[in-house]
Amino acid sequence: MMEKGLLLISLFVYLFSSLQAEEPFRIFKTASGQTLEAKAVGYEGKIFILVDKSGRMFGPKFNDFSVEDRTYLVEAVKAKRIPKGRPSPPSSGGGSASTTAKGVDFHSEIMPILQQRCNDCHKAPYEENGRTKNPKAGLRFDTYDWLMKGSEDIGPVIAAGDTDASILFEVITLPPDDDMIMPPKGDPLTAEQIDLFRRWILEGAAEKPSGKVVPKAVVKTSTSEETKDDSSKDDKIHKAPPKKKQTFRPGSFFAHVVVPLGVSPEEAMAKIQGSKPKPGEPIDFDRHVLPILEERCNSCHHAPFDRSGRLVNPKASLRFDTFAQVMKGNLDGPVIVANDLDKSRLYTVLNLPEDDDLFMPPKGGPMVQEQKDVIKRWIEEGAKPSKNSTSAIKGGIPAPDEPVSFKDHVLPLFEKRCLNCHGETYVKNGRTIKPTAGLQLNTYEMVIKGNLDGTIVTPGDPSDSALYQVVILADDDPELMPPKGDPLTEDERTMIKRWILEGASEEPAAEAADPNAAPKPKEKTELAVATTSNNLSLLEQLAKGAIAPGRTQLKAAADKSLALVTQLSERNPLIRAEFSSFAGEINDSNLSPLSSIKSNISHFDVSRTKVSDKAVDLAASMQRLYWFNARKTIVSDKSLNSLSKLKYLTYLNLAETKVTDRGLRSIAGIKTLKEIYLWGSAVTDEGIAFLRKELPDAKIIF
Repeated sequence: MMEKGLLLISLFVYLFSSLQAEEPFRIFKTASGQTLEAKAVGYEGKIFILVDKSGRMFGPKFNDFSVEDRTYLVEAVKAKRIPKGRPSPPSSGGGSASTTAKGVDFHSEIMPILQQRCNDCHKAPYEENGRTKNPKAGLRFDTYDWLMKGSEDIGPVIAAGDTDASILFEVITLPPDDDMIMPPKGDPLTAEQIDLFRRWILEGAAEKPSGKVVPKAVVKTSTSEETKDDSSKDDKIHKAPPKKKQTFRPGSFFAHVVVPLGVSPEEAMAKIQGSKPKPGEPIDFDRHVLPILEERCNSCHHAPFDRSGRLVNPKASLRFDTFAQVMKGNLDGPVIVANDLDKSRLYTVLNLPEDDDLFMPPKGGPMVQEQKDVIKRWIEEGAKPSKNSTSAIKGGIPAPDEPVSFKDHVLPLFEKRCLNCHGETYVKNGRTIKPTAGLQLNTYEMVIKGNLDGTIVTPGDPSDSALYQVVILADDDPELMPPKGDPLTEDERTMIKRWILEGASEEPAAEAADPNAAPKPKEKTELAVATTSNNLSLLEQLAKGAIAPGRTQLKAAADKSLALVTQLSERNPLIRAEFSSFAGEINDSNLSPLSSIKSNISHFDVSRTKVSDKAVDLAASMQRLYWFNARKTIVSDKSLNSLSKLKYLTYLNLAETKVTDRGLRSIAGIKTLKEIYLWGSAVTDEGIAFLRKELPDAKIIF
C-alpha cells in the first residue's frame, strides 16, 4: 500500500514538472511609452509573441520593450518559462475551428510581419536626439486602423478584396532589383508571407477573420529573367518611370551631345554628364551637385509618375530633380540650409553609419567621399543655384530675356495640366486607354506630330497653331483647354506663344522672342482662289465671301443637331461643326438642322458617329468645305462622287470606313486635296498606288 502511494506521488511530481509554466498577464511598456496588457507565449529570434486577453497576438521586437520588460523577458527565457517558437493561433470562443478555417487573422499572422519588416520605418512618431522622427511617407503600420488609413500623399494602401488596387501588395511583389520594392532593406518577403497578404486582402482585409477563406497559393516574386520574359504583358503608363542613365564608352559616336548655338561644348558636356570641380572653383549646382543627385538619389526622389494608372510619388515626398525641389524639402522641413551643415539633413544622412536606419542612399553603398565633399562645399558656399540655370526654375516661367526651353518650361506645364488626357496609351483593368483625340503631349516628337486632324504647332506662327489657340479661348468656351481646372495663367499662355515664336524647337533658341511684337510676314502655301488675291490663305479668302450667321441661328442649329457649332474665331464667319459629345448616339436624323448654316461650314466632323452616306451628301452641299472627317463611320463608296464638286476641300479623313478601291476613283477627281487618311478602310495597296499616281502632291496615310 505504501509503495503504491509513493508511486502515485512520483507520477504526480513528474507530470507537474513536465508541464510548461504559463506566464501571467502583465503590463508591457514600449520605449516610446505605449502600454499593453498581455502575456508572453513564445519567441522567434528577437521577436516575442504576446497575446492579450481577447486572444489577439502581437510580435514586437525585443528592443521595442522598456528596460524593465527586457530584463523580465531574458529571465523568463533562461528559466524556460517562455517556449521557443510561435504557438498556434488561438481559436476564438473556445471552438475547435482553426484560424485557417476562418481565414487569415490580421493580429496573429499579418501584424507580426509588419512589426518585423516594416515598423522600423512606418511606426508612430518618436523623439530622438531632440528631433521628432516621423514615419516615412506618412505611413504607419503599427495598428490596423493606421494601416487602413494610408497617408495624405498616397491615400489608402489597402483596398479590401482587390490586390491590384492595393499599393502595399504591389510594392511587396515587385522584382527584387526594382527601386520601389518593399521592404527596401534585407531580403524580400517570403512567398508564404506574400501569400498571407494576398489571402487577407482577398478575404476582405478585416481586423478579425471574416469567415471567407481564400485557398493558399504559392506567390513568387518575379526574377529579373521572368520580368524580362513577361515584359510584353506589363501595363503601359502615361509617363514612363525615371530611366537609368545610359553610358557609352569614351569616344563612342553615340555619346556625342548636341550643343546649342552660343554654348561651349565643355559647358554642355559638364551639365549633362557632370564634372569634378577644379581646385579653387566654386561649386556649381548644375555641373557638380545635380549629376550626383541624379545618379544616387533620383531613383527614389524623382518627380511623380504614373505606374499602371497609379501615381507614384517620391519617397518621403522629397524630390531632388531640380534646384527648386531640393531647396523645398518636404513636410518635415528643408533638407538643405545654406551655410549650415548641422541643419542640412541631406548632408547628415549621407554621413551616418551604414547600419543606421536613416543612412542614405539605402542601396548601392555609400557615396564616395569626393561626392560628399562636393555637397558639403556647395552648402558652405551658400547652396546657390547655377547662374543662368533653367533647373532653378524648371517647370516655372522663364525670364523675359531667357529663351523658352521645351524640356524645362513647356513639357513640365504639359505634365501638370495636359497628360491626364493626352498621355501615352496605357492599360487599366484590362482596358486599353488611349489619349483623347489621338493626341499625345508627353514628348517633343509627339507634340510636333499632332494627330490625325493634322499638326497643332506651326513654328513661328501662334495664330496658326491650334495648341496656342485652344488655350486662349474665352473661359466659358466649350473648346477651351485644359477642360478641367482653372484656365492657364496669362504667363503660361505667353510662354507657349513665345516658344512657338522662337521656332518651337526642342532646344532653346539663341534669343528670346517678344510676344508683343508684330507677327513676321510669312509665305503662304495654301491653295489660292483664282479670283482673289494670292496674298491671303485659302481660309481667309473663303471667309471674305461669307456672311456671318446670327447667334440665334447658330444656337438653333446646335440645339437641334446636338453638334458643337463654333466660329473659327470671333470675327470669322466660317464655322466648325462637330459631334464631339455623345458621338455614338448621333445618326442621320441629327444632320438636317445643319443645312441652315451649311454655306458657312468650313470644317465638318462626323467621326465615330452612326451616320451613313447621307453625311457625305450633306458635306457635298457645303460650298466652303475645307476639312471633312468621317473616320470610324459606315460611310461607303456610294456618295463619294458628289464630293468632286467641292472646290476647296483640302483634308479628307475616311479611316476605318467601308470605302473601297472603287471609291478612290471619285477621290482622285478632287485635285485640291492635300491630306487623305484611309488606314483601316477596305482599300488595297493597288488602290493606294492608283491614288498616289493621280494625286502626287497629296499626303496619303494608309
